[in-house]
Amino acid sequence: MNATVLKTVLVFLTFLGYSSAFGQQAIELKLVKTIPVSNGFFTADRLGNIYWTENDRLIKYEIETGKSSFFSNPGFGKIHFIDATDPLNILVFHGDFKQVFWLDKNLIQKDLPAFPESLQMTPPELVCFSGMGGFWAYLPQISLLKRFNNAFSTQAQSLPLFEIIPGFNNPVFMAEAHGQLYVSQPDMGIAAFDAFGNLLFFSEKTGIDRFQVEGNRMLYFTSKELIIFDFFLQKETLFLLPVTEIKAGLVLGRRIYIQTEKQISVYEAAARL
Repeated sequence: MNATVLKTVLVFLTFLGYSSAFGQQAIELKLVKTIPVSNGFFTADRLGNIYWTENDRLIKYEIETGKSSFFSNPGFGKIHFIDATDPLNILVFHGDFKQVFWLDKNLIQKDLPAFPESLQMTPPELVCFSGMGGFWAYLPQISLLKRFNNAFSTQAQSLPLFEIIPGFNNPVFMAEAHGQLYVSQPDMGIAAFDAFGNLLFFSEKTGIDRFQVEGNRMLYFTSKELIIFDFFLQKETLFLLPVTEIKAGLVLGRRIYIQTEKQISVYEAAARL
C-alpha cells in the first residue's frame, strides 16, 4: 500500500478512535454459576463450555453437567492461549515453545503434521482460529500476518505490518470474526484485515488488548464494565457489572462470562445485548 492510499485510509478512519458517543444502559443479570479457578487464560464456546489454563494444563468445564475434562502436554511448557471458536477443533498455543496443537471436543490431541521448519525459524507470537480452516499467526521476525491450514501450509498473508501501519509492530491479541481478522496493539489501536491479509481499516481506539467482534460491534471489558463500541455508528455503550477487578470477559448470546483473580462467574442477561 503506497503512502497516499495509507494516508487516505487513516484519515477516513481516524474518527473511529476519537468521536465516540458515550451511553450507559442498565443490564439485568442473573448469576448462573461461579467456578473457582486460578488466574490463567480463559475462554468459552457457544455450547456453554468453559476453558481455562493452569500453567501447562487445560481444563474444560461443562456448565450443564458439571463434567470436567483435562489436557496437558508439559513438554511444551505453559499454555498461553486457547481458541474454542469451533468446539470440535480447539486451538491451543504454547507460547514459550511457539507450538500450536488442535484438540477434539474431548480434549484429545489430533494427529496432524508437526510444525514445519519454516515456522520453527520464524515462530508465531500470536495465533487465533480461522473460519476458513486452520489458523492465523503473527510472525514478529518478519512482521507478517499469515493464515495457515491445518497442515501448516500458507494460505494467505499480509504485507509487512510496519509498511502498512508504521509503528504497528507489537500486537498483543488477535481474533477472527465473520471472515475478518482484528489485531490489537493497545498503544496504537486495532487493525482489521480481510481473509487474504489486506488491510480493511485501522481504528485509533487505544487501551484495548483482549476483545471480541460481533457484526460491526467490538465488545471489551474494563476492570468493572462491559463496553460495546459500534465501529460505524460511532456509539460506545457502557454496562456497569456486579463484579469489580475484572481480568477478562466474554459475551456469548445472553450469557456473560467474567474472570477475576480467583473465579469465573457466569451471568445470564434478560435479553441479548
